[in-house]
Amino acid sequence: MLKYCVCTAGLAAMVASAAWAGPEALTNTERPLPKKGTPVTFGYGGERNQEFMLNGKPFQIRGAEMHPQRIPREYWRHRIRMARAMGLNTVAFYTFWNDFEQPDGSFDFKTGNRDIGEFMKICQEEGMWVLFRPGPYVCGEWDFGGIPSYLLKDPKAKIRTTEDANFMKAQTRYLEAIAKVAEPYLARHGGPILMTQIENEYGSYQRKDRKYLEWLHDFWTKKGFGPFYMSDGASDYHLKDVVMPGVAIGLDPGLNDGAWNVANKHNPDVPVFSSETYPGWLRHWGEGNWQPTGRTVQDVQWFMDKGRSFSLFMFHGGTNFGFTAGANRNGNDPYQPDLTSYDYGAPVDEQGRPTQAYGQMRDIILKKLPAEAAVPQVPTDIPSVELPEFTPVRHAGLWDNLPQTFSGSFDTPPYFEQWGQNQGIAIYKAELPAGPAEKLVMENVNDYAQVYLDGKLIGSLDRRLRQNSIDIPARTQNADLEILVEAMGHVNFHINMESDRKGLFGAVKLGNRDVKGWKVTPLPLDAAAVAKAPKGKAPAASTRAGAHFRAEIDITQPKDTFLDMSKYKKGYVWVNGVNMGRYWNIGPQLRLYIPAPFLKPGKNRIDIIDLYETEAKPLRGMPERNKEPGTVQTKNLNNEW
Repeated sequence: MLKYCVCTAGLAAMVASAAWAGPEALTNTERPLPKKGTPVTFGYGGERNQEFMLNGKPFQIRGAEMHPQRIPREYWRHRIRMARAMGLNTVAFYTFWNDFEQPDGSFDFKTGNRDIGEFMKICQEEGMWVLFRPGPYVCGEWDFGGIPSYLLKDPKAKIRTTEDANFMKAQTRYLEAIAKVAEPYLARHGGPILMTQIENEYGSYQRKDRKYLEWLHDFWTKKGFGPFYMSDGASDYHLKDVVMPGVAIGLDPGLNDGAWNVANKHNPDVPVFSSETYPGWLRHWGEGNWQPTGRTVQDVQWFMDKGRSFSLFMFHGGTNFGFTAGANRNGNDPYQPDLTSYDYGAPVDEQGRPTQAYGQMRDIILKKLPAEAAVPQVPTDIPSVELPEFTPVRHAGLWDNLPQTFSGSFDTPPYFEQWGQNQGIAIYKAELPAGPAEKLVMENVNDYAQVYLDGKLIGSLDRRLRQNSIDIPARTQNADLEILVEAMGHVNFHINMESDRKGLFGAVKLGNRDVKGWKVTPLPLDAAAVAKAPKGKAPAASTRAGAHFRAEIDITQPKDTFLDMSKYKKGYVWVNGVNMGRYWNIGPQLRLYIPAPFLKPGKNRIDIIDLYETEAKPLRGMPERNKEPGTVQTKNLNNEW
C-alpha cells in the first residue's frame, strides 16, 4: 500500500488557545456575560410585551444556529468564537434524540459531540447565550427528524401526538433524560439558556394535536424551564392552531413587518422574532451545489435597523456524519435524500471558514453596536491540506462477508425497523418459478436497490426517480432472486415520516402473483463489523457488483482534508473506524470532509464500501470541498485529474 507523510502543523497547535483570536478577557457593557453562578432574569416587557428583556432591559437576540452533533467536539469553541466575532450573541441548537439513545435504551450525553453540557459550558465561557431546542422532533434534515426509527416497527405508529402510547412513553424517557442535562444551564441558575423551544414547526405538520403541545408545555414548566418559544411559518395556516399564551413566536423566517403582524394577530402579548433566517438552503443528491441566499445580507440589515431579534439557520451547518442525513418527501413529491455535507451555504462553511456573506453581515452588525460591545477579531482559519494520490486495495467483495441470514422465511418481506435496523443494507432473497418474461413490481423499495437473478445484476431501482419495478427475463427453470436494498435516510419533514420504512415494505408481485418465501440477510454496516471484516475472495470468484476497499496511510501531523471520491460510484467511507457518511457520483457532493481530530499521527485506516466498483480506484485529499454549480459534478476544484 502507498504510504505518505503530510508535513504540516499538527492538531495540538491548531487547538491551542493562543492560536485563535477569541474573547478570553472581554468587558462588555452591551449585556452581562453569562457567568456561572450569576443568575439573570429573561422575559418579556415593553409595550404589549413585544420586547425580550434581560435583567429588565431590552435585549436583541442575534442568533447563530449550529448543531454540536454535526461538529467535531474539538472544533466547538472555534465555531462559537466565529459567531461571537460576527457580532452575534446567542447560539441556537437542536438536539437529536436518536443520536443520544443507544441500542440498549440508555442515553449517552458525554461521548464525543454528544456532550451538550460541555457545549453549553463553552458557549457560556465565550460570552454567548443559548436558545435550547430539544425537540423531541426537530426536523433539521436529520434522519427521521431526530426521532428513533424503532418507533416505526409498529405498522400503525404515530409520532408527535398523544394518540400513540408507545411514542409518548419513549419521548417521555428522552425528555426526562435531557432535562437533567440541561437544567443546570438555565439562566435563572446562572447558565446561558435564555429560552427553550417547545417542539418544532408543529403548525407545518398535517395533524395538529393541541393536547400534545399542552403536554410538552406542562412537562417543561414542571421541570423549571422557561420562558418558551415556538417556531413556525409566518402565515395564518401555520399559526392559528398552535400558538399558546405566554409562549413567544419564532417565525421561519419572518423577514418583514407583514410577518410580524400575522404573529401579533394570533398571539398579541408576546415577543416575535425570526427564529430561522435562511442564509442558504439544504441540498439533496442529484441537485445543484450549495449556494447562499442572495437577500440574507439585506435581511440582516433590516433586523439591525429595526432592532428585531433573529437567528441565522444555519450560521454553520457542519456535517451529517454516519447515517444521520435525513430526506424530504412532501405530499406526493419524489423522495429526496440529503447530502452528507450540511454546509447549507452558511456564512461559516462546512470546514469552519468565513464566506463573503460572513464579512458583509459582520460589517452591518458592528456598525450598529456600540464600541463597548467589544466584538473580538475573527478567529484564524483552521488549516486544511492536500493529500497526494493513493490507491486502496480490494479487501473483499461486497457479498463475501455477509452475516447470518434470518432463520425461517416470510410471505411478505419484512422492513428494516421490524428487526431493529435503521439504515445500512439488507439482502432479500426469494425463488421465482420458471416462466416467461414478466415485470417484478415492489409496493415500496426504500431507497435504492440492485436486483440480481441467479447471481447476475439485471438492474437498479432509485426511489428518487419513483422506480419500483423491473423486467424479469424468461426462465426455463426456477431462478434465485436477490434484491440488495440500501436505506438512504428517513424522511424528516411532513406526515410522510410515519410511513417511511426502509427496505422492501409491502407486497412484491411477479405479474399478478405475490412473491413469497422471503429470506433476509441484514447488513447494518456498523463500524465494528466493517473493521473486523476478513479478507475476501479474488475478484474473479464473484460476478456480483461492489467491494470493500481498504487503505492504510501514514500521516505525520493531521490536518483537515476533503477526501475526493469522484472516481468511485456509490457507498460509504470510514476513517479509523468512524463513519464519514455516504458518497454518490451523481453529485453535487464529490468530497467528504475529514476533520483533523478524526485522524492521528502515524497509521490511519480508510475503509470504503462501494455498491458497484470491484477494482480499487485512486483517492486523494483536497483542501476544499468541490464548489462548482450545476446538477452533476464532473470536474474537481484544483489539480484536476
